[in-house]
Amino acid sequence: MSQYGDIGTMGRQYLQAESYGAAAFCFYRALLDDKNNNNAWNGIILSLSLMRKEGDSQTMLARFALNPQLNFDRDMITFAMMLFQHNPLAMSQWLRGIIQMNGISETDQANLGELAADLERAYAGLVAEHGEETLKEQGMVELKDYALRRIELDWLLEESIDNIFGHLGQWLEDPEMVLPAVRLLCMLPDPRSEKMLRRVCRNDAVDAKVRTHGLLALRWLGVRGNAKLQKFGESFVINLDEPDPELTVSVPTAFRPALDRIKLWVAKEQGLISAETYEQHASTDEVQLPEEVAAKLNEADVPTVLQEVSHMLIRAAYDRVYPYVPHVEATRNWAAALLRLMREYSVGMGQGWPYGDPENNEDVERHRQWLLTGSPDFYEVLQARGAQQPQA
Repeated sequence: MSQYGDIGTMGRQYLQAESYGAAAFCFYRALLDDKNNNNAWNGIILSLSLMRKEGDSQTMLARFALNPQLNFDRDMITFAMMLFQHNPLAMSQWLRGIIQMNGISETDQANLGELAADLERAYAGLVAEHGEETLKEQGMVELKDYALRRIELDWLLEESIDNIFGHLGQWLEDPEMVLPAVRLLCMLPDPRSEKMLRRVCRNDAVDAKVRTHGLLALRWLGVRGNAKLQKFGESFVINLDEPDPELTVSVPTAFRPALDRIKLWVAKEQGLISAETYEQHASTDEVQLPEEVAAKLNEADVPTVLQEVSHMLIRAAYDRVYPYVPHVEATRNWAAALLRLMREYSVGMGQGWPYGDPENNEDVERHRQWLLTGSPDFYEVLQARGAQQPQA
């Protein structure tokens, strides 16, 4: 048994309490004790994914699939399909790994084997079209390469916890390293972590978005009760039991209807719904669209990268102004503002924009400007990335 007691059970308790950082630490420690602990593998991948640590999640998924002593875990398939969706080589190798695991049925073995073969053919087609080296340069590497990458918690194997806290204390003095420090501190259940994170939340010298991340990190660490947040020359008290406004690493709930209106616009432009249907539902703020309309939205082809651009813009602006977040209404205008920014990104990257001319008015422009406040380097980054794109 671990020196921490039944640390896997502790991890599940933290996970259920939405203390994802503390949960990840517990599951990582459990794996150090027993690398064949299926519960710990499931728990750490779930915890990392809920914190949107995509890189570390990919690495742990790769390590999971390359351990043939483990039991088959169907839950892991969903995570892998999401995190390796742009890499058919790694995804096929991941599937080849899990079909060798204990406890898999013959039916699952056959079906997943066929899917792996389809992905292998898809990858072969990409190699024929672009060449293997070009694909590697674009990040399409083998599963073993993901497994060899260092995750944040691997630092625990390299140095003592006291030395790690010494480094993190120095990081908190460096504007470029504060956010990485915050993201690691949430996974180190120790009184020093809480103390450091509370200081971040009260430090006017720290970027406003990072101070909001500090609050979320405290919650992921397992801290509850009140926390002080210093912003805009004022001091706020946030209840970490039920944060109000919402604290999240995803798109805040209030903005979800706006994302649906984006898909509603795209569905109209792609001929999936009529202009009348668009007008009927775009003019409301209803959270739940009718089932038949929602089905059409699922058919709407909005590139993943453009969806992520809209999510990033919302999260960045929200984190900057928190807790003075906007009251989101007339979501049609918010959707139009996001669509206009998505168009600027797509055109700037040389991808074109086949979705018509998004609506525009004073409110749309005001929302557009607000969305940009969290990403002041949006156009600078866009120009740099656009310049890196191969010329037609």
